Amino acid sequence: MHDEPEKKKKGLKLTRKSTRKIIGKWRKLSSEEHGELSTTESIEIDDVPSVKRVLGLPLSESVAADPSFDGIPLPSFFRYALDFVEENGLCTEGIYRLSPPKSRLDELERRANCGEMMVFTDPHEAAGLIKRFLRQIPECVVPPEFDVIAESCSCGLATTTQLTPKLVCNCGAVRNLRESLNRIGIERKTLFIYVFLHAQHVMAQEKENKMGLQALGLLLQTVLEMSRKMVCFSAHAIRPCDGITVPGAYYLVDEDTKIIK
Repeated sequence: MHDEPEKKKKGLKLTRKSTRKIIGKWRKLSSEEHGELSTTESIEIDDVPSVKRVLGLPLSESVAADPSFDGIPLPSFFRYALDFVEENGLCTEGIYRLSPPKSRLDELERRANCGEMMVFTDPHEAAGLIKRFLRQIPECVVPPEFDVIAESCSCGLATTTQLTPKLVCNCGAVRNLRESLNRIGIERKTLFIYVFLHAQHVMAQEKENKMGLQALGLLLQTVLEMSRKMVCFSAHAIRPCDGITVPGAYYLVDEDTKIIK
């Protein structure tokens, strides 16, 4: 005789979906007993965490959503990305010109918006996230009157296409721009300073990364929506590009101003 085939055991198979439905029903019944819900109301259980937003907000709101613990008024993810390029990407050829795949940038943006740990596999990823952040700022980082001040300079800072040591302003345009910087919001001022200090560091390694004033300047024109003259002027005026202060010259920041990790 052959043994009868074993019958399949019947029972309740709980799946993620069915479990959520059961919990919802029990909560509904419990609430109805206490008069909290009518019989026509339903319960929905959503276990997907809400995603906060950091990119695409006005700069002050981005800082509030992702603050830096040391009080520097910039989003912490942006500073981390900047630090990564400073430490690993200044000599990387094509830095800020080459971009990682869009899907990878989307994932990095999601991590920044969720406050998750940022993990970069190469400097191009960090640079790509920096560019995306700057592009999505809905306000003008640089007011239009800054362009007017840069164009008024008669000392050549706004017209040169190469980063030139010892090129300084003696006509008062740098002094005027520094005073104007002090009148805008602290977040915009700090971002402007960090961007151009970092830009000087990148351009100082032009022989290795192939990103001089023309190449990087074009990028800054696009992401910050400023004129070419404003970019050239700021790249020279922020501070001495070779680190050696010219006696009597005026700069946008003090000599000891630096990017703080």
